[in-house]
Amino acid sequence: MKEKIGVFLSRIQPLHIGHLGIIEKALNENDKIIILIGSKNKNGTIRNPLDVKLRKEILEEALEEKLGINYKEKIIISELPDWSMETDIASNVEWGRYLYYNIVSLGEQKRFSIYFSDDKEIIEKWFEDSLRERITFRLFERNNMFNAVSSTKIREAFLSDDREYIEKSTPNAVIKRYDEIKEILEKVYNNPKEDYKLEE
Repeated sequence: MKEKIGVFLSRIQPLHIGHLGIIEKALNENDKIIILIGSKNKNGTIRNPLDVKLRKEILEEALEEKLGINYKEKIIISELPDWSMETDIASNVEWGRYLYYNIVSLGEQKRFSIYFSDDKEIIEKWFEDSLRERITFRLFERNNMFNAVSSTKIREAFLSDDREYIEKSTPNAVIKRYDEIKEILEKVYNNPKEDYKLEE
């Protein structure tokens, strides 16, 4: 019998309780889940200030704290590079194919459920009909979850030194790196890199 595979795609810039809530939901509904850390190749921009090494380290630490040392039996963590500016991706089926075949390679199955906390129309546009029929979409309204917590709000809280918001919205793995993350964000916001697009 085939395993049920769930997929959670997020940039986790940084990780927060909403991400962990969706991951927990995916774990309850599937035999195994794949967590894709998006924008692997981007850091130092306003939307992607933190590098993937730090994001992954925070995620692994938070999962171990929440689920125990054996979380790796049910969770595959992988990093996914972007290959264009984010503004180009929303309706780009090439991105959908790229995403789909990365997921199939990791999960070794053509059918899976994808968990996403954004506008349903955005993610459905990524996939052409032949791929969309293989995917179950489990979409969560950001505004209905955890007081509409978002990584953008958390980054703003770091910059305004709103420790109370960060402490109620992020796991210990983020809170204990408060000074490190704040320093990175201040440097990036004062001198951000530009996003980029790979050449055709």
